Amino acid sequence: MSPDRVLQRSAHTGQTEQRTADVVPKRPLERAVPQRPFGRYAMALSFIGLLAIASTILTSAALSRQEKDAGVISTAANQVLLSQRITEAARELEVGNGAIAAAALNESLSNLTRTHVDLKFGDEQVGIPGDLSPALDSLFVSLEPHYDSIVARASGILVLAESDLTVPHEQVQELAADAELYETAMSSIVFRYQTEAEARVANLRVLGYVLLSITIVVLIVEGLFFFRPAATAARRRWEEQVASHLSEREDDQRRMSYLARFDPLTGLINRFMFSDRLANGIARARREGGLVSLMFLDLDEFKSVNDRFGHATGDELLKQVAERLEDAVRESDTVARIGGDEFTIVLEGNQRVEDAGHVATKILRALEVPYDVDGGQLHITASIGIALYPIDGEDADSLLRDADIAMYSAKSAGRNTYQYFTPELREQTSERLFLIDGLRRALDVGGELDLLYQPFIDMATGQVLGLEALARWNHPELGLVYPNRFVPVAEETDLIIPMGEWVLFEACRQLRQWHDAGMDDLTVSVNVSSRQLRRGNLVDSVDTALKDAGLAPEFLEIELTEGTLGDDTELARRTLERLRSLGVNVSIDDFGTGYSSLSYLQNFPITKLKIDKSFVSEVAENDTAASALPAAIIGLARSLDLDVIAEGVETIDQMKLLAELGCYKMQGFLFSRPLRADDVGPFVAGAFEPLPPALVGEKVEGV
Repeated sequence: MSPDRVLQRSAHTGQTEQRTADVVPKRPLERAVPQRPFGRYAMALSFIGLLAIASTILTSAALSRQEKDAGVISTAANQVLLSQRITEAARELEVGNGAIAAAALNESLSNLTRTHVDLKFGDEQVGIPGDLSPALDSLFVSLEPHYDSIVARASGILVLAESDLTVPHEQVQELAADAELYETAMSSIVFRYQTEAEARVANLRVLGYVLLSITIVVLIVEGLFFFRPAATAARRRWEEQVASHLSEREDDQRRMSYLARFDPLTGLINRFMFSDRLANGIARARREGGLVSLMFLDLDEFKSVNDRFGHATGDELLKQVAERLEDAVRESDTVARIGGDEFTIVLEGNQRVEDAGHVATKILRALEVPYDVDGGQLHITASIGIALYPIDGEDADSLLRDADIAMYSAKSAGRNTYQYFTPELREQTSERLFLIDGLRRALDVGGELDLLYQPFIDMATGQVLGLEALARWNHPELGLVYPNRFVPVAEETDLIIPMGEWVLFEACRQLRQWHDAGMDDLTVSVNVSSRQLRRGNLVDSVDTALKDAGLAPEFLEIELTEGTLGDDTELARRTLERLRSLGVNVSIDDFGTGYSSLSYLQNFPITKLKIDKSFVSEVAENDTAASALPAAIIGLARSLDLDVIAEGVETIDQMKLLAELGCYKMQGFLFSRPLRADDVGPFVAGAFEPLPPALVGEKVEGV
């Protein structure tokens, strides 16, 4: 049950008690008795006044201390978030995200240091007391090594970033481990501080009851408040004040308890309370039988929301996601936010394995509906991994690890889906981590990545027009690794950004060498992923690569897929317009396989279409249906004054039929496999026989 539902239920209970009090008949006032002597009356009033002053002073001191306790617990809970942000910023620096990540790391580290000192030694100006109990002081002593290690490692990473040096992966992993230990120790401090605060509240409540008892005894003995209307009103005000102070103390206590157990942004339970819920669910299933289903949910491309719209919009989106998750499951199920854009869901009482899949489908459909945020609509999807007790694991840690592995499998399967954990996934994850570490090493050290170049030919003239740069990885243990194996891994981990920049700079450098060798008509095309486009500095990288190589922009061509353009059409349009303003050519790769749209062909500054090889392979003589799509693409390009190239041409018949359809620029194994840079010169110098004039026919300009 969510905290909001708990508070609503508490509020309803309070209203019920109030209505009960209203209908209970009040005792009639007794008759007045003869007036007491004035001296005794004055002494009684003075004594009661002293009791009231003492109670007020104690209550004020208690409230002040409660406010300080709440501030300390809130600050300590914020330390956990700061340590997570330090780790996130370090990971951003690891993949080369530059000044923004360095600034975020520096700011988070400064805040962590300042508040850590405030918590340990106190700062009355910000409401943090410095009188720690021996138990808390001991906990802070155990926390110090982790804190010192975080500061040292984060400072070292900042020094590397400011010096434009590569941040080692091992150093980031060590920082993440220290941060996790720091979070655990800080959570213990929060729990201990809350326990001491609750003890102080209990002691003050006892003292308040004692003072109230003495006051009541004096009132009964003297009978003052029963004989004078003014005294009766004063008594009523006194009781209201006492009730108000007690209510404020209870509110502070509830607030401190809430911060220790719930996520302050979404209202869901946090990682610490989730662990207890999962462990208790497993214990019940062990006693009573049945399954416990754990879902690990991660939002797809949530980082791009923060990058484009800001963290305030991202926070609002997370709140709405949390509400939809709670609405999609039963009240008896547990929904938690364990960090960033990661959520977990625990389903108890299921008897069939497929029940969790049905719930996951319901969740995915609920999350697909557009979100109204700041007057606009946002779309977000999620990937879900599912692990089951007792099938996949016997304890909470094993289930969480296996669900995390299954979630990554769901992302690899295309996102916006769910996957059950299987033992094979653990092996795939091991291979995936092996490839990630190897690729990161290859980018850091160099010498393993290589570029091959596949030429494309104008068969009307027999001229080599240019070459497409294709990455290959010479792994020291696996040997030659093809892009279809390592590029998806690079895109999942953002390693595609430094790898894409390396390809861009290396291709421009090599083209400059070919121009210097006399092949000054050659062009080179470089593939760009959607992550490079969303990062926002693609145009700057292209401009820098051209300037470093001393290359004219018209000799460079950037290739994007239709899916890349469809991810964010406005960002894609602005980026392509800036590329064209530089003079760089832009082509659509694998045209016809994605979400083809005539509108973006008209509105986007595109210069070329590349017919996907799947269409080329189906071209056959006397088969009008198989040739219909290539013919339509060629006609569309001609009508929009776009260049067109056919990919994957492997037979002479395909070449002739494409020429008959009006496409003379081709690329494929029929002409050449991808070449090493040293082999390009001899290939270009070799004579290439053009098509017969009768086959070429009337060539349309630009096609």
